Amino acid sequence: MLDRSRQLSHEEGLRLLECSPGEYLPVVCHPARDGRPDRVVWMNVEGLGFERPFQMEDLIRTEASRTWFVTGWPADRPSDEVDGPRFGGLIFHVARCGSTLAARMLMAVPDLMVHSEPGVVNMALELPSRSLGGILSAYQDVAQHRRQRALIKCTSSNLCHGERILESAGNAPALFIHRTPGEVLASLHGQSWHDRLPESMRDLEGPIDPDEGNGRFLEALMRSGLRLAEAGRVRCVEYPDLIERLVDGDLPEYFGYQVDSTLRERMLATAIADSKQPEASFRSDTDRKARIVAEVPAIGREAARLKPLYEALRGWSSRR
Repeated sequence: MLDRSRQLSHEEGLRLLECSPGEYLPVVCHPARDGRPDRVVWMNVEGLGFERPFQMEDLIRTEASRTWFVTGWPADRPSDEVDGPRFGGLIFHVARCGSTLAARMLMAVPDLMVHSEPGVVNMALELPSRSLGGILSAYQDVAQHRRQRALIKCTSSNLCHGERILESAGNAPALFIHRTPGEVLASLHGQSWHDRLPESMRDLEGPIDPDEGNGRFLEALMRSGLRLAEAGRVRCVEYPDLIERLVDGDLPEYFGYQVDSTLRERMLATAIADSKQPEASFRSDTDRKARIVAEVPAIGREAARLKPLYEALRGWSSRR
């Protein structure tokens, strides 16, 4: 929790953003309320390594000891003020498909600063009238301050806002990771992800089976990813091909990094660890998921219903 005794004034915050870009990162958005406009909370991130599977884990570890301040909504930066590419890249994905694995492997690339599912992006997307350009530019400022390029792994539901995010990021290179519907739905079994969709995309007719709701959630993400692929906005990757394409395939050139023997060793070492618990080794649960698909009728039906959409995405995944 942020310490109020470490809060800086609004004026000092604006001065720091102008004189020392790259030292502070937007971490929370507050929508307009009680006559106050939309606001953004900025936190000092000097010396903070972004290395945990999810960004919030890194922020929570040190937030009590860091200075912070509040400003109005950051303006988009004119293109002639952007020094180099605004953004190193974006990762979009369906749920439970290896996106954290991709983020962890890309953390091994020396000139990439990877932010995994920053909560401030989710909050900003809830304000439809606001551009994300100023928020994303701040991420690039922090990266450039450390002579790196920013790459954001989005939350799965961010895919429904993919075009808006891509436009705000200057049409940066973007990846869309997908997986067989049965495996995704088996991973989500026992949870309800339907309400993570934007309200306009939810089934409002009444309560539905959680597994069927997860199927609707997955369908919305797959259709969003397919639209972006058809528009040439993302490069599709299927989960089984992810490691090979990140190390030896088309993605190093696409994201602008070179793989030498040292980087190869680091990336492959990351790939054999558990993505969400890096201290543990990865253990495949493919057989368990197959049993769930076979034993839960709703999941089997949803997986079959989504197969044509999955095959369409596979077609795009074979393109380079």
